[in-house]
Amino acid sequence: MKKSLIISLLLFLLFSPIHAQLSWKIAGAMQYPVYGGQVVYDIASLSNKIYILGGYSESLQREVDWIQEYDVVQNSWRIVGSMKQIRKDFVADIWNNNIMYYGGVIEASTDKYTIESWDFKLTTSSAVVFDRVDNFGRLLSTGHIIEDKFYIIGGDLLNASDSPEFPYIVEYNLLTKKDSVIAKINSPKDKPRQHMSFIVGDNIYIFGGVFNGVNRSIRKFNIPTKTFSDPTQKLIEARAGGAAVYNPISQKGFIIGGYNETNVALNSVEEVTILPDGSLNIVSSTPLNYSRTNLMAVNYKGTVAVFGGKDASGKVVPYVEISENVTDVASNSSIPNEFHLNQNYPNPFNPETVISYQLAKGSFVTLKIYDTIGREIVTLVNEYKDPGVYNSQFSSMNSQLPSGIYFYRLTAGSYSSTKKMLLLK
Repeated sequence: MKKSLIISLLLFLLFSPIHAQLSWKIAGAMQYPVYGGQVVYDIASLSNKIYILGGYSESLQREVDWIQEYDVVQNSWRIVGSMKQIRKDFVADIWNNNIMYYGGVIEASTDKYTIESWDFKLTTSSAVVFDRVDNFGRLLSTGHIIEDKFYIIGGDLLNASDSPEFPYIVEYNLLTKKDSVIAKINSPKDKPRQHMSFIVGDNIYIFGGVFNGVNRSIRKFNIPTKTFSDPTQKLIEARAGGAAVYNPISQKGFIIGGYNETNVALNSVEEVTILPDGSLNIVSSTPLNYSRTNLMAVNYKGTVAVFGGKDASGKVVPYVEISENVTDVASNSSIPNEFHLNQNYPNPFNPETVISYQLAKGSFVTLKIYDTIGREIVTLVNEYKDPGVYNSQFSSMNSQLPSGIYFYRLTAGSYSSTKKMLLLK
């Protein structure tokens, strides 16, 4: 009996997955705290600046049109612009040098169906109306920009018709300014809303949300085939109104905070790993220091940065929390145990992308870009580096490269690896 118990324990320890060990630190407080806003970070730039748009200000007791800039290194805040419409519970993402955003307009707004753009690299510029489309008139939706397409998912339509078919996913082409419904669902009066979602490869993963109650569901939408599939795995906890963040470097996703029918503000975090067979492994991770719903979270240089939201009493949480580690922990050492070259992100890209790699020991490193006939385009790295994890930025802006496939090769000692990437202009 005792022997079988020991064997069972050893098997559990051997085959239980090692998962990310998060440690949330308080990085400071927002100078202008809000909930229900949007957070955007340009991962390709490797800058220190994160942008917070809109939301509800407790100090003013109203929604705002602010565009805030947070400098992570300086731990400083400033308001650098304003949206043309006051917005809360809306959607924002990056396209070229612009932050594009739609939805979440307030009741008093006279222009409810716009998508706006703001050039974050020219912070002196004003936001402009990019287009007006009925499908942008939504509250509590989610969405993502992939290449030149903005995918609008769920939410409450302001001009909902009596049709039982709800336009669940809409594809808006930012180049042609044309929208098309690519997925409908039969919906009762309770519209699907307050989902959390992230993109991995060609798939949008949609977590939880409100549809016939707050739920634990997970749906996978494949963009090329425009089809849904439902993984057998569910969230550990029913939740809506939280945040979903995927880190392509660690290849981990995190579902953060939100609320459900028993907790009006959650501090729990779930870690999602997409396995090679397409199934999901979901485990509980380290909770936040503060319970939050209607929060904002973003992938910042391989960490997760969390802003705002409101607590169980309805008060805005002013504290910024940043994860200290989002990578697998194989031992007590932070040194990688193998050499590895990651896929660049974003991919396809225009005009910038980030190439990350890890070194198990100190080595002389070269990282070079080549075209399809083997001509060297540029050398990004050519020096000795200590063991660790590194990021290199590649920009096509100054080289006038045409659209197409390019290759990047990492050589570190006896290790060599080559991957391809796609530039789309």
